[in-house]
Amino acid sequence: MDSVTTSEALTPLLITLRKAVGLLDNNNAELKSDVLGQCDRISNPSLRITVFGPFNYGKSTLLNALLGEKALPIDLVPTTGAAITVTYGTELTSCITLTDGQVLKEAGTDLLQRYATLDEQRHMRQEVAAVAVECPHPFLRTGVELVDLPGTDDREAQNNLVYAKLQETDVVIQLLDGRKLMTLAEREHLRDWLMERGITTVLFVVNFLNLMEPEERKQVMYRLRFLAQDFRSTLPDGVSNLYAVDALPALRARLKGDMAAATQSGLPALESALQTLVQLRMPQLSTHRMTRLLPLMPKVQQALQQQLKSLETPSPDSRRAAIQQRAQTLIQEGFQQSMAELQDWLRLRNLLNQYQHSFAVALQAGTAFQWLEESLQPVWKQKKRAVVEWVYKACDFFEQPRPVDLWVSWQLPDDSVQAVPEPEQPSGKKEEGMAPVAIATGLGWVLGGPMGAAVLGGASHLINRSGRKPSAQPEPTVSADLSREAARSYLAHFSETALAALHNYQKTTRPILYQSVAKPASQQQRIGQQTLLENTLVELQQLKAQLKNFGS
Repeated sequence: MDSVTTSEALTPLLITLRKAVGLLDNNNAELKSDVLGQCDRISNPSLRITVFGPFNYGKSTLLNALLGEKALPIDLVPTTGAAITVTYGTELTSCITLTDGQVLKEAGTDLLQRYATLDEQRHMRQEVAAVAVECPHPFLRTGVELVDLPGTDDREAQNNLVYAKLQETDVVIQLLDGRKLMTLAEREHLRDWLMERGITTVLFVVNFLNLMEPEERKQVMYRLRFLAQDFRSTLPDGVSNLYAVDALPALRARLKGDMAAATQSGLPALESALQTLVQLRMPQLSTHRMTRLLPLMPKVQQALQQQLKSLETPSPDSRRAAIQQRAQTLIQEGFQQSMAELQDWLRLRNLLNQYQHSFAVALQAGTAFQWLEESLQPVWKQKKRAVVEWVYKACDFFEQPRPVDLWVSWQLPDDSVQAVPEPEQPSGKKEEGMAPVAIATGLGWVLGGPMGAAVLGGASHLINRSGRKPSAQPEPTVSADLSREAARSYLAHFSETALAALHNYQKTTRPILYQSVAKPASQQQRIGQQTLLENTLVELQQLKAQLKNFGS
């Protein structure tokens, strides 16, 4: 089972877990953040490699050496003041997202020097929300993300950022200074912190050994083997987790194209290990990431049990109102998440990537109706259901009538697809009694005119006058290019109209999802909240058993 298939299979489990943490109160905000972060990582197809270590240990220099160019700032000391994510792009480009939503983007890395480094007081810039770099390195093209973290042991805000980002990574490169080895207590603290959070894929890289005597280098590597061995169990055979890499000499060698000097620096050994690790892990990303959720499950259950216990005892109206507010927040977040997923699926680029080829083949074969019923309609219904169910939950919880449903009409209007000599505009005919939030997606809207005649070979090849499928086999005389263009036109129409209907549905449901909840919850509502917590705890117990068996 590949990573995408595994992620889809886990969707029901992740929905239950998101619902559970959505019920947590403000005292468990950190736990909620950790769980949601891990849930989001499950469906992310990119494998993230993060470089971690104190300031001035050469993290940015090491990443630049791996990339073969100065993609990250290394001229200022200290350097990185924000987490920088490096992904694939056709040219070296920097992108800064500010907290007000403004996005700054320009070629090169000058933008990083202005926004991604610490100020004179060694503070991070508060207006920076995210920092990204695009780089045309082949390793990144495989779906790898590299993350350059700020140094630790400087300020609490930076440490908190680093530890939060570590929980979002798949592979950690722990950079060490061979001249400043950690004490036994520091090594045990690092080991315990990583392992408690399920972070077990760690590669230790020792820098600055080129500045030490040969005998000292041997002693350093010998001592570090004891730290590295605690993280050996999760690595595949043939991949070590302890490397000696002199980062600055490696970067200079890469910039000069000096392979001998690069080999002497130790960089190729680390590169080979990372490539092997990516090849083996990429098909099973979801399986490896699920292990991060296991340590969090008992904490979520315990927190919900405490909240349930407090609800079973009569409480002031203000507390009941607070519970209702949290329930509303849960519904709003679930609705927004489902809306975002449906909107993303409906974007034309995604539809074309997923369906254009198979739809074109179906058009050539004369099986377009069957393709719609088996390929496009089921996915639409599933994703639409995820959206409207949150609205139904809000209606039931707040005792409101349900709004008009979000639906799509797949029946072709009569006379909508015909082989005609000249292009025609889409039919303006509307179905009587159609609900106000609807989408008409008949093939005839996009297959009229000469292209439609060529693709369909006449209306009888796909539909008759009543809109039913024909009994005769179609004549396979359709051009592949015309079929692809027809498929693209249909999907473009579907994307446009569906997104517009989704926007109208969002406006229709807003008064329900965002109504005032200032009034104290009624007794009936309080019982409903208790039932919700109890049912969620049951689902969590079942989920916990499934997670333990996952991948076994």
